[in-house]
Amino acid sequence: MSIQEQTEKRFQLNPHPTKAYRIKIKINDAPGPLKLIGDMYIGYTAQNCSYVINEFEGASTNPHKDIPNKIRQIGQDEYESIIYFDAMQDEDYFGKSVCKWEVENFGTAFKATGKPEETAFNVSDAMEKLIEKKTLTKYYWKGAYPYYKNNDGSMKIRIDGVGTNEFGEALDDYRPEQYKDLFKITVTLEKMK
Repeated sequence: MSIQEQTEKRFQLNPHPTKAYRIKIKINDAPGPLKLIGDMYIGYTAQNCSYVINEFEGASTNPHKDIPNKIRQIGQDEYESIIYFDAMQDEDYFGKSVCKWEVENFGTAFKATGKPEETAFNVSDAMEKLIEKKTLTKYYWKGAYPYYKNNDGSMKIRIDGVGTNEFGEALDDYRPEQYKDLFKITVTLEKMK
């Protein structure tokens, strides 16, 4: 086990989180059914702390932990997950000062049926963007569904200079004539009371 893996085992979940938020995901105009692949992950980082991950090189990093979070279907092409911004325990893990954890990113993915060769339409981003805007919309090329291959059988990863969007793109990354060939996934964030 690496130093990083050993250190990550020390990081504790907050036994009494209170800062609950609802993340909703809505798929619009997909070219076929999409299946949720696994849980949503929520990434947490403590930017005010660091630890050495390689004594020989002196390399250090900030504490980071991805936590799988249940996501459930709430309607046709609609999903939600309840997350906690304070899911990680603020604590002095290194004997220097209390590490203050913050939500850094989130992500989940959808595929046509879940087969490995299918395109994974990933829905992920920095949480800071979602907090700021409350809604994020990513656009995906319909031609990548369920997967897209070149004539030689290799997987196609670009369309006219824009990725087949395993991670989605902003609408302005496409040309207007391409809009008809896109579907979108919208993510919203709402603070719970």
